[in-house]
Amino acid sequence: MLEYETIELEIDGTNGLAIIFLNRPEQYNALNYQLAEDLYDALSRITENYKIRSLVIAGKGKAFCGGGDLIEFKKAKNPCEYISKLANKLHDSIKLLKTMRIPSIAAINGPCFGAGLGFACACDLRICSKIATFGSAFVGVGLSPDSSSTVHLPKIVGLSLANEMLLTNRILNAEEALKFNLVSQIIENGKLMETVEKIAQKIKNGAPIALERAKRLINESFMNDIENQLKKEAENITFCAGTEDFQEGVKAFFEKRNPLFKGK
Repeated sequence: MLEYETIELEIDGTNGLAIIFLNRPEQYNALNYQLAEDLYDALSRITENYKIRSLVIAGKGKAFCGGGDLIEFKKAKNPCEYISKLANKLHDSIKLLKTMRIPSIAAINGPCFGAGLGFACACDLRICSKIATFGSAFVGVGLSPDSSSTVHLPKIVGLSLANEMLLTNRILNAEEALKFNLVSQIIENGKLMETVEKIAQKIKNGAPIALERAKRLINESFMNDIENQLKKEAENITFCAGTEDFQEGVKAFFEKRNPLFKGK
């Protein structure tokens, strides 16, 4: 485990899994600049470690992330300067999260608000416990939405509900989050991390090159028209067809066994 002030980072190179725990439990893992900086450093380490094939992000204590740390905002001598610095550092982390080659899973154990909601939406999968709650919260304190909320939330839950969440601070419970596709599963309290780690292990056993290119294609699909997207699909599947992993996948299929992918 690597030492940070506001997070815990567990890297298991043998199993190909990294777990980031937001670790300010007494503050409901609220975002301050140190947390944004620690997140960026941890994500950079994970990006550079080719033994890692899947990532889980979770919160210590009772919350995933309660949003921005209003105590830190209040202390700031220049609120505009502080929020600009904080937002840009968090944005750097979100860009790393979106462009890294490995899939990411947000394990949401409780409140997920503001910057926490935006960060969770930037993950590839979101799985929550029965007591999880979700909200934007920005306009409630006089701020416009941030942390990728306006990028991802309309695409995930649809424009009408996104507008309601972003403009009126509507809060969703776990069942509503599942109904509106904000999360893909609800897990019994106390079993969230166990379940998420099993899913992460399943991802880890997949073909790394195919997963990386699948993630990229999914993200780019929102920016491309059908012609360009089909062109990119053809380019990527052609590339994957030339890999050792594809040969192993075909061989394993006919031998009726699980494939052993090597990322080559």
